[in-house]
Amino acid sequence: MSEAEVVEQLVAFTDILLAGVSVFFTVVSAYIAALNYFIGYAGFFARLAAFGFVAAVLFMLAFVMLGAQFTQQGLIARLYEIQDESGLSAAGRAVLANAAPEAGLMGGAIDDIVRVAVWGLMGLTLLVLFMLTFFYRWRPAPAA
Repeated sequence: MSEAEVVEQLVAFTDILLAGVSVFFTVVSAYIAALNYFIGYAGFFARLAAFGFVAAVLFMLAFVMLGAQFTQQGLIARLYEIQDESGLSAAGRAVLANAAPEAGLMGGAIDDIVRVAVWGLMGLTLLVLFMLTFFYRWRPAPAA
């Protein structure tokens, strides 16, 4: 795989990441709206089923993102191989800089910071949705 192909695939990875974030926010937003309108008032087993469904969707999304993460790491490894063999162009060096700890923020690579943020946000969101589903007391809006 040439440097141009690797860089192209890494740019496509960014598109996949953004699409995953979009799907994540869509699912979470729809679930919160459903909590507000009907799940929050439903019985325990209905809430359990609804939470199980949204958790399954988020876990499937997490597995897709994990696969993309492994692919991205492989592409970065290929860029290091190309760099050792023949050197990289400016575009290859720029892409590789995102994965290099010395070029990152707060002592970590930008890719690593994004990865930790995505996984942390997903875990925190699942915890918050669990709390909103089973412990928050949803009340009907007052009549106008």
